[in-house]
Amino acid sequence: MLQLDEIDSGDLCIHKNTKLRYSVVEVGEEEVLLSPESEGMQDLVVPSELFRREFALGDRYSDPRNRARTRRPSSAVAPSGPKVRGRIKKMVRDRGFGFIRGDDGKELFFHRSGLNASDYDLLSEGGAVEYVVQEGPRGARAENVRPVGEGEDGGTEAPAA
Repeated sequence: MLQLDEIDSGDLCIHKNTKLRYSVVEVGEEEVLLSPESEGMQDLVVPSELFRREFALGDRYSDPRNRARTRRPSSAVAPSGPKVRGRIKKMVRDRGFGFIRGDDGKELFFHRSGLNASDYDLLSEGGAVEYVVQEGPRGARAENVRPVGEGEDGGTEAPAA
């Protein structure tokens, strides 16, 4: 059985029964966040104990003592597109995600895996943020979320008259 200290973000893993492959996004003491390798599938949050029993690291299930660890390349493409502004509507810190209400009135999900760790710690409900909208398996979501000061206009606000 896997030990949590053997698992790192970026590791590839496979479900022993279904043979579906995932990339480890984040490992916590209580749960593991996985991103599917297959198109059209949703991210998966698995309780740590279940992950340890039902998943194996690498592309094939094999004896862990003989396993070569496989990692996804670290050259992941950063989301691109127009930057949008909004405010944090809700933070669910213990689960690592939250919701943003954009200046256009649309609400979007975001996850801490989609931004810098230091930026996640700076976010708070009601705080102004800037982000890029990306289409994910469950619909639109905010990526590259970063806090912005009230005085930063980024060229999007009209000057005071």
